[in-house]
Amino acid sequence: MKNTTRQAVSILVVAFLIRGVAAVVTTLTTLNPDSTADAIGFGNTAEAIARGLREGSPYLYTSSSIDLPQLLIPLISSDIYTLWGTFLAPFWVLPGPSGFYARLGNAILGAVAVYNVYLIARYYHSHQAGVIAALPMTVYPSIVAVQSTLLREAIVLFGITTAARLLMLPPQGCSRRLSYVLAGVVLHVSLLQRADNVFIFVGAIAAGLAVQAVKSGYLSRRSVALGASLSPIAFVLSLPVIRDGIGFLARTRELRARGRAVYLPETIPRTVIELIAFSWIGAAYFLYAPFPWMIETIPDLLVGVEGLINIAFTITAIWGVRSLSQKNMPATVGLLAGLAVAVVLYGVGTVNYGTGMRHRQMFLWVIFLFGGIGFSEHVRFAWPFRSWSDDSVNASAQPSNSRAD
Repeated sequence: MKNTTRQAVSILVVAFLIRGVAAVVTTLTTLNPDSTADAIGFGNTAEAIARGLREGSPYLYTSSSIDLPQLLIPLISSDIYTLWGTFLAPFWVLPGPSGFYARLGNAILGAVAVYNVYLIARYYHSHQAGVIAALPMTVYPSIVAVQSTLLREAIVLFGITTAARLLMLPPQGCSRRLSYVLAGVVLHVSLLQRADNVFIFVGAIAAGLAVQAVKSGYLSRRSVALGASLSPIAFVLSLPVIRDGIGFLARTRELRARGRAVYLPETIPRTVIELIAFSWIGAAYFLYAPFPWMIETIPDLLVGVEGLINIAFTITAIWGVRSLSQKNMPATVGLLAGLAVAVVLYGVGTVNYGTGMRHRQMFLWVIFLFGGIGFSEHVRFAWPFRSWSDDSVNASAQPSNSRAD
């Protein structure tokens, strides 16, 4: 037990130290390209809100404000600068280098996300699988760079991975019901920062619950067959909503079609058929770009190498899906459904691999999780995993119904 705790804490500490060093570099230099634009806007807004807090009116110096309904209902439109600035403002109330404090806060959230993925992979396979799944999240320059700035990706990733850990692992020191509530809270916080992820969360949760319902006997196979037979009718009835969604993605794609890192700007799906035809292409660019022919700078090269590693993880993820599905089918289906919806929506709506590099961090962890497990199904290292080789034995020895949640 002590070894297990020490391993997990080591992963957390290493991930934080790397991000902490990057936060120092980002604060003292202009080397981090992700510390400009939106990051500056978030910092300026947080500073303005903190100044208002000192005078008794938080939004005295901002053009908009955040009220309680906007915090309770994520889909209520609000100014994202003011919303995220409200979360960051307490760092500017503290004396000293407020921007550095805020970047350290983001670094902690990013490190916890790495820790979450490690714990899930270790529980369902082994320490080796956990390390392999966590490694790219720990050291990828693009991920470290973003999580050492004031951007929102760290808190979104923290919310998603924490919810997954709470739902997929046995609760520690709390009831299963409380773990569900906590998962809902962190997903809510994540959704506040990116309301457009609502369809991804709904798709993942609905798919997982459906499989669990069938597995538990709440839904019969006949009911599932009936639902499948009625799905074409449901699709036809929902066509107006689908067309509106495609139109939104098309407008988003047009707005983002600018800058050096743009790809395929002339390709804008406007119909259901065009969306289906382009979805796999957009997904490939979203997950793996820049490709070798798109590389122009050293940062491009670094992110391009990450893309090649992502491809390798995707291949080994096939084995990981099979392994995890044998132990927790609802979670496996839920993760795959959420990932599929994410890569289609973001793949179509993204036309700039700089933007894609930041956004895919929220979902790549699923591929790393499956890839780490899949790789460990076929390759075992003698070091540094020898002393923890019994992890995989213990994981495989647990009854599958202990992981049914």
